[in-house]
Amino acid sequence: MVKKKISMLLAAVLVASGVGMVKPAFAEVNTAKVPAVTYIAPNHTMVEAGDNFSFVLQANTEEEVQYRVWAQNIKTGKWFEITDGYSDAVKGTEPFIPTAVKNLEEGAYKASIWIKKAGSEAKYDSYAVKNFKVQKDGYFAERANMDELGLKDTYKAGEKIAITGSDEYKLHIFNPSAATRKEGWMIDEDYETAEATSYTFEKPGTYLVDVWGKKADSQNKYDGWVLKVVTVTEGTGEVTPTVEVAAGLDAMSRMVKVTLNVDDAENYKVTYSDGTELKYYSSSKTFKAVIYSTDEEALKNAESYKVVCTKVETPEATVEVAAGLDAMSRMVKVTGVDGEKFEVEYNDGTKLKYYENSKTFKAVIYSTDEEALKDANNYTFTVK
Repeated sequence: MVKKKISMLLAAVLVASGVGMVKPAFAEVNTAKVPAVTYIAPNHTMVEAGDNFSFVLQANTEEEVQYRVWAQNIKTGKWFEITDGYSDAVKGTEPFIPTAVKNLEEGAYKASIWIKKAGSEAKYDSYAVKNFKVQKDGYFAERANMDELGLKDTYKAGEKIAITGSDEYKLHIFNPSAATRKEGWMIDEDYETAEATSYTFEKPGTYLVDVWGKKADSQNKYDGWVLKVVTVTEGTGEVTPTVEVAAGLDAMSRMVKVTLNVDDAENYKVTYSDGTELKYYSSSKTFKAVIYSTDEEALKNAESYKVVCTKVETPEATVEVAAGLDAMSRMVKVTGVDGEKFEVEYNDGTKLKYYENSKTFKAVIYSTDEEALKDANNYTFTVK
């Protein structure tokens, strides 16, 4: 498990190995005004001929920027464009991996990473350089296999990273929203099997996941690493209830207390399999209820409880407005919302009825403000 903030020693190791702040080779650039690349690291280290290879990049500005990557074969002097022109616009301070469209042959290379403000007509605003090597195919065959680790592009808050592979691994997780780069790194102290290596995302955001791997009998600090940028969204993720059972009001009942592995328990609803909804107590951040059952094995089983997050992102709702019952009302129809999952209410308290056959919510709302009625932000979408 990821256990503590990065130490000064590990910070030095990361910088020495390339996973650190890289000083751009252009002293004439005024970085207070011009977008500049401040972080460069290979997205994986065991690069062989034909591999899809790119860099993880960050810049010195929160404004949107675009990147373009070139590589020069040091022996032949020939240049190759790694990307297909400039990348899409991205927030400069967030880690980003430009999509590579050119796979390189074996050799030593010098990368030139161009950066410019999003939408700028300039050739580039500044650039940075980084040397790297591409080894012959099969060069790393005896080292840990880092090709398929099971990392996803997107996770939900509360969801756990699960590593796949037959070797040993360590995780480093970087949160770019931290005040400093050092504070942003969280690390795994020890190598473990893939099944034992995990990390649970607590909050939405953009994160950099760094997996170190090595063979069990390897004496290396690592055989190689893989970097991946992941997006964490709002959601229930893997929420795990912890259940405690005590005596109830009488011999036929039990008092049940449920604790969730989330920081925002107030945004959740917990229901037992017989339909009993547990009450949330903010002082202890627990859910409690007296349940009329003596089956303590079932009561202690976390799978007996339905956990629903009531805080959700606004669905992509479409609102249509037509004539109502009279001049002072309008008929409102909302589509694009899962009626099995949500309830819909207008901001005046009117609840819309869901019609399964047409997959729509409808209601007559007593208002003539059609602009407000058409605005999906004026509707509340609540998880059932």
